[in-house]
Amino acid sequence: MRYSKPPLNIPDQLQQLRDRGLLVRSDDLAFNALELIGYYRLSAYWLFFEEAPAPGETRSHRFKPGSSFEQVIDAIERIEIAARSAWVQDMSMKHGPHCYLDPLLFRSDFNHGEQLEQPRSQLQQSNESFVIHYRQTYSEPELPPIWAMTELISLGTLRAWIAATELDSKTKVARSLGMPSAQVLNGVLHSLNLLRNISAHHGRLWNRLIAKRLPKIKKLQNLLVLEDVDGERVQPSKKLYNYLVVMAIIVRKVAPLITWPSRMAVVMSEMAPEQQGSMGCPVGWQQQQIWS
Repeated sequence: MRYSKPPLNIPDQLQQLRDRGLLVRSDDLAFNALELIGYYRLSAYWLFFEEAPAPGETRSHRFKPGSSFEQVIDAIERIEIAARSAWVQDMSMKHGPHCYLDPLLFRSDFNHGEQLEQPRSQLQQSNESFVIHYRQTYSEPELPPIWAMTELISLGTLRAWIAATELDSKTKVARSLGMPSAQVLNGVLHSLNLLRNISAHHGRLWNRLIAKRLPKIKKLQNLLVLEDVDGERVQPSKKLYNYLVVMAIIVRKVAPLITWPSRMAVVMSEMAPEQQGSMGCPVGWQQQQIWS
């Protein structure tokens, strides 16, 4: 069977959830979560709230009485999810569910075929339920729609894909994360990808100089620690504190009620002053509003 499901815009996604029995007390909250986290990613979390499927079915697509949207989105706010979902939503609504297969939607110097090889290989080896369902149900196109395919790619690959697409889409993603431009967002995602890799391999992070310097972000100059760099003039320090500041700014943008910044502040406050200095924390950093 050929895949023929069209993408839904955010209002239609919200209406579909209501039609299936989900209570939505705040349209603004639901709209924001669908836009920044994405319907497809959220669907894995609301599976718990669905009625049991009938014999022979995999999902009922009906919610248990009393299930609410607010229950579903608790603790899912992550920068990678927000960037991924904003890009997927914009690209799919403009160009269709399999838009990423079209090389004409990427820059001419972007090696489109090579970029698809890794996720294609991952797809063949994956035991994820959505991958198995697609392989068993659809014969064409070979690869799943963009909102499923992007679940298989790394943050580094996602950054490369976003950077290679049209300026309008990149700019929308940047602004949805509170960054002023596509260029700045690309630099930020590159830096945060390095942090993620260090953490994933249990590497020392707190007193390390991060290899990729953050880009200059004019509107954050009063929050970042700057230093004189030969030939580069004043640039953000490569110590960890600056990266945590940018992470706090982004998560506050995509999830205003998130407690991560204040929890991070508690952890840093418990460290000795010498350790805070090695992290790059400036004097009086605790008074900055982003940590409250």
